[in-house]
Amino acid sequence: MKRIDTLVIGSLQDFELYRDDIDSDEGVVFARVTGRARGAGQGGRGGPGKGRGAGKTHETLRRALEAYRPRQAAILSPYRGLAADTARMMESGVDVRTAGPMPVRTRGVDPPITEIHRSDTGFMAMLAESRHADFGEPVYLRMITSPEGGKWNKWWSVFQSCRKAGALLDSSLRRVYVAAAGSAPGIHVSITLKTDRLSTGHLLVAPNGSRLQDDLFFLGTGGTLADDSLLNQPGVYGQSDYHMMPRSTRRRLADLWREDAVISLTSEEQRFYIDILRAIGDSAGSGRGVCIEYPAA
Repeated sequence: MKRIDTLVIGSLQDFELYRDDIDSDEGVVFARVTGRARGAGQGGRGGPGKGRGAGKTHETLRRALEAYRPRQAAILSPYRGLAADTARMMESGVDVRTAGPMPVRTRGVDPPITEIHRSDTGFMAMLAESRHADFGEPVYLRMITSPEGGKWNKWWSVFQSCRKAGALLDSSLRRVYVAAAGSAPGIHVSITLKTDRLSTGHLLVAPNGSRLQDDLFFLGTGGTLADDSLLNQPGVYGQSDYHMMPRSTRRRLADLWREDAVISLTSEEQRFYIDILRAIGDSAGSGRGVCIEYPAA
């Protein structure tokens, strides 16, 4: 078994976000969990567990864990066998971080969650811009994401979008309305939300279409903020002028372990997000929306 620094488990989109670190560091191993299971390998260049089809995913990761002994592991996309692999790593002393809650509650398996947006310098710059007086009070937010994979992947995207929405709208959520249609991997989800400050938002999770990733429009009483992934740069239009924001610097794996990026959900918050997961399946099956109240502070 080879000792390595970091095991990164995620989708091809996750790999692209951290490609520079993965390609340049021999101590980093990447394991892909959605689509074609290419396996785990240093720098994403292949390795143990090569195979075709999502059915190979758990075997790929099991073989990766047998081949490598990581000091830390970042799980950026959910997959079947997630809880068992996480428990095994934590029992072995691996410092595990996930990008969303456990889809199945397992006793003793509760790793810290990394809020991806807190380590995203581009998002944090947009958050700072939205606090300027020219922007005014938050009114409406629209956000579009499009992760690879099926219902669990869409659910983690909803979780991350809800956390981003709470930060941008500067308020706790009050209730969400969940509507879903289709089946994996083509399932798509629409979340309509209201906050305690009566601002609203639409969080759209589209079927696979990575060019729509992180498309964002944010309206305040005094201005608008937009980040269109099909354009070159995000921009802010306020009462005084319009200006382009610089593109963010590349993301670093080390940012996933930053103290200010790691959160712990209360039991009520965990239950809320599990309710959203159930609502996605129920809505897609019945064709009806589901309304869920956010737990009171």
